[in-house]
Amino acid sequence: ECNSMISHTQDLEAEVKSLRQSVAGLESEKAELCKKLDQNSSTMSELRSENEELKTSLKEGKESARLLNNEKCDLLSRLEKANNDIEIPHAKVSKLLSESEELKDELRVIIHERDFLSKKSQDLSSRISDLEFERNSVISHTQDL
Repeated sequence: ECNSMISHTQDLEAEVKSLRQSVAGLESEKAELCKKLDQNSSTMSELRSENEELKTSLKEGKESARLLNNEKCDLLSRLEKANNDIEIPHAKVSKLLSESEELKDELRVIIHERDFLSKKSQDLSSRISDLEFERNSVISHTQDL
């Protein structure tokens, strides 16, 4: 019976050792998850900041596009007046046409930039949502531990 008690004690000690190793493993996993959560939070902050910068840049691009469009309309109006006004020399009409084409080209570039920034802003918003979901999953998983 003494041997049975010794054997049972040894089994219990082995089980305690195994449980301690499991706890150590879980603590290590918890530390890794916390580290990953901190990294994701930092990344999300950076992405939010970049997204805000892009939104500001997009607003500025839209304002520039609006101003250029106003200039284009003004130039087109002046061009129409020039075409109707026979006193305006041909060289001046040519210059206005050239300026109008240049402004149209600038407007196309700004519209392209605006569309690019808008797409990038949408992509960042989507990435932020994905990271928030991942962060919430990590938090949930960490709390379960």
